[in-house]
Amino acid sequence: MRTTLEELNLNVVSENPMKGEYIIGPLHKGFGITIGNSLRRVLLSSIEGAAVVAVRIEGISHQFTPIDGVLEDGIQIVANIKRLVLRSHSNERKILELTKKGAGPVKASDLFCPEGIEVMNPDLVLMNVVDDTFTLNMQLYVETGIEYQLAEENREPSYPIDTFFIDSMFCPVHHVSFKVNQVMVQESLDFENVSIDIETNGAIDPRSSLDQASKILVEYFRNIMREPVEEEIEEVQPDDETEEILTKALDDIIPLSVRTGNVFKKAGIYTVSDLFERNKKELLSLKNFGAKSLYSTIEELLKVPEIEILQNKDRFPLLLDFAEISTPKAKVKKPIEKELPPSKTIETHIETTIEPSKEKPEEVVPQTKPPTQYDTLPAEEVLKLPIDDVAKHIGISQKQLTKLKKYAIEAIGDLTDVTREQMLTGDHKITKKNVERIEEFLRHYGLSLKED
Repeated sequence: MRTTLEELNLNVVSENPMKGEYIIGPLHKGFGITIGNSLRRVLLSSIEGAAVVAVRIEGISHQFTPIDGVLEDGIQIVANIKRLVLRSHSNERKILELTKKGAGPVKASDLFCPEGIEVMNPDLVLMNVVDDTFTLNMQLYVETGIEYQLAEENREPSYPIDTFFIDSMFCPVHHVSFKVNQVMVQESLDFENVSIDIETNGAIDPRSSLDQASKILVEYFRNIMREPVEEEIEEVQPDDETEEILTKALDDIIPLSVRTGNVFKKAGIYTVSDLFERNKKELLSLKNFGAKSLYSTIEELLKVPEIEILQNKDRFPLLLDFAEISTPKAKVKKPIEKELPPSKTIETHIETTIEPSKEKPEEVVPQTKPPTQYDTLPAEEVLKLPIDDVAKHIGISQKQLTKLKKYAIEAIGDLTDVTREQMLTGDHKITKKNVERIEEFLRHYGLSLKED
């Protein structure tokens, strides 16, 4: 006897803001361990949260510096800061400010939080000031993310010089355990349920974390079962219904890599409309997002029938920037040069050109550089060209090419993820002349190095 999925349900055994116990069932034999283990792994690894990634305290340059007037040393203060529980309603970086004068405990409630950030444990003591004349000025930098991240992974050049970075625990779920039990359904013991216990830090309630974990698993399985669009499908006629595609989530329309998906979430890009309303320059300025990823994403979107037949595409800045993708370029045929008639015409031509005349220089057509093997390629194809071939074409030596490859540059598209400053001052310096040659080549196709 088999039950249907309609009979499967979730029952709440107990629940509070930080701990919940739930029972999922009835399940066929073997599904208890499958579902329980899958949910546990996702809950502990993929639920997004907020945490402090960097600290700036006026008067000290790193966490090992003693602070006059404060009971705790830098290491103890950092340990206390790591215990902060934060709830963020935004994917953007936030700065928490703290200014306090005089002796006494400094609590989390003393932090000034910008809009979109909540401190969930305001009674937490961050440090104790023991000097009445001491004034504390501190900034905490908050980011959103998943799992555990080391201080080195948080390090970025955009922070102030006297900022020191700390390890960050983003995941708001602290503990998950599950147990599989045999149950009877219609006088049969061939069924089981799974009892799952979830503990969080209070930034998210247990039920919400369970919902998020379930949605993540559904998205993964949806991409596995996605079937290709059949050619026999009738052509969609443009009408008001096609505009609905703009409100759909990007990862519902096309498969996105984990890296691209995270970049879009941090930038607040969730729907097709959110993406199309940005321009090319804005998107290429996003961290960890280059031209190669952008071109491939746009190409995949333009293959979707509902997007392909959208009317008034010129109302979207991004589609205007990428008009060359949606409208294939017509191949320009080179004019066939006609053969000159024999001797008589040649003699006449010679006679006219040797006559002294002030207009003669204007009649001579200046020679231009003949087209190269890459001039007829569209920009999206240029991004895929091997760096070895292009290096020979623009005159980069083998020694300089070896240095380029040390920046993980294997194709032209990889150049758009490297800044000019990195090339000129990094561990594997490229000469200014060669960087200018690379920039000139990229400019020819409307591309550029990543902005500093």
